[in-house]
Amino acid sequence: MALSGDTVTLEMLERRVSELEFVDWLDHVSILEPPPGQGLIPFAKWPHLMDAIECFKVNRLICVLKSRQIGFSWLVAAYATWTALYHEGAVVLLFSQGELEAGELLGKCKTIHQYLPRHLQGLVVKENIKTLEFKNGSRIMAFPSTKDAGRGQTATLAIQDEADFHENADANTEALKPTLDAGGQLIQCSTVNKRVQVTLFKANYKGAPENGFATRFYGWDVRPSRDEAWYERVRAEAPTTDGMSPDLYMESAYPRNEIEALRPTRALAAFDPDVLDAMGSDIKTPVETLGVHNIYQLPSPGGRYTAGTDTSHGVSGDFSVTVVMNVVTGMVVADIMNSSLSPEELASASKKLLERYDSPIWIIEDNDWGILTIRMAESLGYPRLYHRNKDNVGWRANNQTRTIMWGDLIEAVETRVITVPSQDGLQQFHDLIRNPDKGGRIEALVGSHDDYPTAIGLAWLGRDKAWASRQAEVNIMRPGRNGSRRRDRRGRRRR
Repeated sequence: MALSGDTVTLEMLERRVSELEFVDWLDHVSILEPPPGQGLIPFAKWPHLMDAIECFKVNRLICVLKSRQIGFSWLVAAYATWTALYHEGAVVLLFSQGELEAGELLGKCKTIHQYLPRHLQGLVVKENIKTLEFKNGSRIMAFPSTKDAGRGQTATLAIQDEADFHENADANTEALKPTLDAGGQLIQCSTVNKRVQVTLFKANYKGAPENGFATRFYGWDVRPSRDEAWYERVRAEAPTTDGMSPDLYMESAYPRNEIEALRPTRALAAFDPDVLDAMGSDIKTPVETLGVHNIYQLPSPGGRYTAGTDTSHGVSGDFSVTVVMNVVTGMVVADIMNSSLSPEELASASKKLLERYDSPIWIIEDNDWGILTIRMAESLGYPRLYHRNKDNVGWRANNQTRTIMWGDLIEAVETRVITVPSQDGLQQFHDLIRNPDKGGRIEALVGSHDDYPTAIGLAWLGRDKAWASRQAEVNIMRPGRNGSRRRDRRGRRRR
């Protein structure tokens, strides 16, 4: 072979190989289209795959939620092969759900390498069902997701394929800690496992970017040629074994969006997903944002309101939430949703917000750090704190009170008598499940939150008291027979 009239040496070829960027190298890659496909075909540079490549270039920790059959497994197999060929002494670890899947992913790497042009191939020095090793000292190793998989290995690149289905994902990721600490790259990619609501993959995806992960979502329609007719045809042919409904199958294998992919199955969802989807039309931008106060509707003269608060620790993680609700319309008219306010700061900020709405009945959960919020609200002289009994302020969560609160809220949501304008707040409703491991107890998925729905539930519990309180004041203010204002027991004129 000649180039510019000169003989091309092995050294020159190796230099030429090393200069190929991944995206250019893909021009030489062939893959096997699955049956009933066309056999060996060129790798297709679809837009979503090019987007993923750009993500690979600039991020170490990557979490990809995707539809089936969009070419992504071939992409990561190609990326693994290129990494091994182009980085001397590279160690690439492939983690799959089981032995069969591990063999299939490594098999894709072998296929890609086999059908490269000869001058782009590396010299293979070891090849078996678990390993592909090259003369440059690089190797690709495939593991099923067992407890000890990858332990003791420090990798240049680790790929967890169909990560949401890995039984030992936590142990595998822990084993990769030396890799990550040393600057290695981790790519987690998966369709969604609807049968298991709490997984490390889901937590990583939902926790981004604060947890360091860059995320991408690629739905069913990113593959060219797919349209609604294709979707309906696949849905009509969807398997229905093991309690898998066509809707559940499509949400798992071919999701339309992140919400559809990540929301709980209907069997476990605390709130009807269709109702929540419809409530998305109520989302609106606040008419005012003042510090931590979000105002969706300004106070109206003579309006009747109630308020609920769920308090966090004030150190990131859970949110501290206060909502103000119009008891006539059921609309959340204002809120505070913050992960850094201390319990005392929440009390002060909430009091200022509630004063704009004529200081309505305020129900604060008194469990955990809510006690501090209550004490501060009392010290600030808030006039209408909710008393669960004669001697105790606040709402105390237990099995009975939770059942009542969630039951009332579920009925209110599903009859559409509550309006939630906050997008982040509404998302938390999507993430609530009836945990089968805890007797159907309603709680948030791991990595998600229940603070906003809880605050709304508390506000909703106070609607009757809010109405009765205001009506009593109206009665007291009515003129007596002599035209004077009614007075309280101490003889003071009511305002």
